[in-house]
Amino acid sequence: MTQSLATTLVAPRDSQLLEFKSCGRHYACDLLWVKEVLRSPIVTPVSMAASYVRGVVHLRGQILTAFDLEDRLGHPSSPTLPQNRCIVFKTANDLARLPQPPENHDMADSDPTGLLVDSIGDILPAGTRVLPAPPEALSGLDTRFIAGVISSDFGLITVLQISNLVSVAEPKKNGA
Repeated sequence: MTQSLATTLVAPRDSQLLEFKSCGRHYACDLLWVKEVLRSPIVTPVSMAASYVRGVVHLRGQILTAFDLEDRLGHPSSPTLPQNRCIVFKTANDLARLPQPPENHDMADSDPTGLLVDSIGDILPAGTRVLPAPPEALSGLDTRFIAGVISSDFGLITVLQISNLVSVAEPKKNGA
């Protein structure tokens, strides 16, 4: 018996997704995680930080850790450009105050974190169909950072698992 494509889809949450672009790749994340988007952030490099930490951003009296999305996903990173954007994510305290916090909100950091991207796209509506992430063996991607994929007119949009992506504590891989 063959299984229809409709039954292989992940049941979407009632939240919207923010679409963005980095190094020619399309990504999306749960909008409930997003606090704000900064235009052209000034990133100060930090020595001896993890390779995926591009630096810090001064944000209204707070220090925000800025992650390089591509490096975090295992892709070659690109230099910071003036037109880059920084998606600032809610802290654990911000998420705890929501009436219905997003999945895995307990993994959020108590310090502000952000993700450097090339550009911000559309807000995808609630109910957007999300397909399961491809197996790590087939995709070559670290699947702990990927919640699924969306098929669009211009190709695939990778839906990121923000709870794992912005967590400074590295989750252990199976067999490690």
